[in-house]
Amino acid sequence: MDNQKPNQEPMTPSQAGQQILIVDDNPTNLKFLSTTLNHAGWEIAIATNGDMAIQQVKNNPPSLILLDIILPESDGLATYQKLKASPDSQDIPIIVTLLSETVAQVKSLSLEVVDYITKPFQLEELLVKVRVHLQVHYLTKNLEQKNQQLCATREQLQAAQKQMIAQEKLATIGALTAGVIHEVKNALNFVNNYAQYSVELSDELLEEVEQQSQKLETKAVDYMKENLNVLRENVVVINQQGQRADSIMQNMLMQARTDEHQFHVTDLNSLLDQAMRLVYQSRRAQDNCFNIKINTDYDDSIEPLELISAELSRAFINIIDNACYALLEKQKYYQAQKEHNISEFMPKLWLTTKNLGKIVEIRICDNGIGIAPEAQEKIFQPFYTTKPTGEGTGLGLPLTYEIIVEQHGGMLKLESELGVYTEFIIILFAVN
Repeated sequence: MDNQKPNQEPMTPSQAGQQILIVDDNPTNLKFLSTTLNHAGWEIAIATNGDMAIQQVKNNPPSLILLDIILPESDGLATYQKLKASPDSQDIPIIVTLLSETVAQVKSLSLEVVDYITKPFQLEELLVKVRVHLQVHYLTKNLEQKNQQLCATREQLQAAQKQMIAQEKLATIGALTAGVIHEVKNALNFVNNYAQYSVELSDELLEEVEQQSQKLETKAVDYMKENLNVLRENVVVINQQGQRADSIMQNMLMQARTDEHQFHVTDLNSLLDQAMRLVYQSRRAQDNCFNIKINTDYDDSIEPLELISAELSRAFINIIDNACYALLEKQKYYQAQKEHNISEFMPKLWLTTKNLGKIVEIRICDNGIGIAPEAQEKIFQPFYTTKPTGEGTGLGLPLTYEIIVEQHGGMLKLESELGVYTEFIIILFAVN
């Protein structure tokens, strides 16, 4: 046995406070191991048999165990297996100490022994192996903690992103509220005005009938017929405007419905047209000077599709609203450059649907400011936006991508030329 004294070395951060459990029944071995390791800076605990070692680990888990393979009462291999089977100690590195002639025997047992040290002990070998395994154990634990922290942080980020996406959805609804109110107000004004007029006509008709009840002349009959026809026309208008108001309110409710992840048979053309009208009226409500030329070309041969209508409508709204923003920005530029005799700019929006057999193609195009090539590569990344601070969250298009690609299994492509145009091409599969 090597009895030379080890040189005292400064303890590493991972070494400080680490405890080594020595399991050996030989007093000479215990003295050498405990003295050497303690002098090198480690705390030492001692157990002279397997049961004592297991209890010691349970009460105060060490950072490393030096386990003699030959122990009284219980054999060292059995103790090793028990330690590795217990949740309290299975992650603790164990270095087996044994005689040279028993190495082959231990290897033949196919035990997942981390390492072993042969007797008689060599001081340098002992210290090197202990340091290596303690360092590996320390780094492993540290890595596990970092991974747990990363997992927790990722979950927090995912939760935050879901919350922001939910807020973006609510913001979309909020941004459209002004337009919806404007539409409903106009429709209800028609309803109220014509309803009141119908009441007045009815009163006049009743009064005339009362006056002419005894003698109905041709002129009076004609007058009653004329008013009855007017009354009928008014009722028709009331019905039309009532339906219009109901359609607008239904669309608004569709945006806020709680079962929005359910597929329903949906008229795609109608859904796209409703989204366009909501965005347009919302923009008009914010600025009554807002005016763009809208060109629609809807393919009537498109059969109703199984769609998550509320979600897809939200995707259309995001794209169309971005198009309106791009048109307004370009219009502002042209208005500012009027003094330089730059030609007039006519903001235009094109909405097109095509039945291509097994797929349906939707194109939403504007002749606005366009998107730079470097921005096109990032446009669907969460929180990326080309709008000024306060005017965009960077979640609208990522949300749109999720709705079209992930929820509907479709495709979303972007084509744009800076300063000229932007076109979003949506592909939906007609066969579900």
